Amino acid sequence: ISNNGNVFKTKAQKKLFRSISRSESISLTEIDDVFIAPMFGYSNSTEYYKDICISRCLKETQTFTICVNADDDPCYSKELFPVEVVKENPNVCLISTAAGGHYGFAGLGWPFHRTTFTDKLISQIVA
Repeated sequence: ISNNGNVFKTKAQKKLFRSISRSESISLTEIDDVFIAPMFGYSNSTEYYKDICISRCLKETQTFTICVNADDDPCYSKELFPVEVVKENPNVCLISTAAGGHYGFAGLGWPFHRTTFTDKLISQIVA
């Protein structure tokens, strides 16, 4: 990993990379501020988060949309989900599970068993 340290352009990126390579604790906001937001043309994570806010998209969507969220998701807790927006738009369905984490919907045993939670969910919806 340390050989790739020279690909970072800013001092902040280099500093954050050194912290990661030393296994120091960093937050997702720090990563978003230094890497993600600038990669997509934003000046900081606050600007990035405001623009990608799901509430605005869900409020206006005319397309049937299913949102799946796990109560134990460390990145997007159930308190953040715009339940009122979902209630107001008949095109949006929220499925909330007790467990699943952030990437937990691949399913137990994946990749060895190719049927995932998402596969089962879709087959139930279209049936």
